[in-house]
Amino acid sequence: MAGYLRIDGDKIVRLRKQIIIIPARFASTRFPGKPLVELNGKAAILHTIDVARKVSGIDGVYVATDDRRISAAVEAYGCPALLTSALCRNGTERVAEAARLLELSDDDLVVNLQGDAPLTPPAFIPKILGFLDEQPEADAVTPVIKCSAVSYLRMAEDARNRRIGATTSVFDAKHRALYFSKALLPHGSSIETLGDLPVYHHVGLYGYRVRCLKGFPQLPVGLLERAEKLEQLRFLENGWSMFVLEAEDDGNDFWELNNPDDVDRLERALSFGRRVAE
Repeated sequence: MAGYLRIDGDKIVRLRKQIIIIPARFASTRFPGKPLVELNGKAAILHTIDVARKVSGIDGVYVATDDRRISAAVEAYGCPALLTSALCRNGTERVAEAARLLELSDDDLVVNLQGDAPLTPPAFIPKILGFLDEQPEADAVTPVIKCSAVSYLRMAEDARNRRIGATTSVFDAKHRALYFSKALLPHGSSIETLGDLPVYHHVGLYGYRVRCLKGFPQLPVGLLERAEKLEQLRFLENGWSMFVLEAEDDGNDFWELNNPDDVDRLERALSFGRRVAE
């Protein structure tokens, strides 16, 4: 595999680091206190740390936060916390600051694992790291899952009830992202057309080269990012490429902790470790 150097035939030395950083803030505008919301008696952020710990070959797992309640909870769980500025406007800015605090090199690889996504399949993380390893022209990559009928109906229900729910993505033939939205894209899709016109559920998991992260906070915030409140649109509005990696759901019916209505659904999924029937 690229990115490694074998010495004396029996020792592997990594040429660059692979780090997982979990950004978390307490003062979420959509769901205040979300990282510390209990799911089956354990804070959501701790379930997410469990996901990161299942991935082998990682040089470190950190939580980046500006809140000492969150840092105290994760450190008590045995995960180091990096205190970042309260001025970070989103998770990617927080991860960029954490990468600077860790003094990571430009070619190091960082995974941004969302603290509100404890159902993220751990297998997605090596997939996105492998993509970056094999595609030197890619600065950033993020996975999507093709919507099932159940997940499509759930998204449609959130939209009808004006709840901020899942994100959808559309991308070109080379798997470069064209757009991300809190709306159901593409327009004209329905449960009957999913076979011919698939809808892709964006998984809030990102892989970056550190050189890409370093430039992100200085990029202008555009109208689309402000409207959708989706940080990944900053890359697209400024002409940067973000690749989209189609992945397979692991059967746990991926969903994020977007709003209080999601708590029961995630608790059931975490309890049974299988697809949650509606």
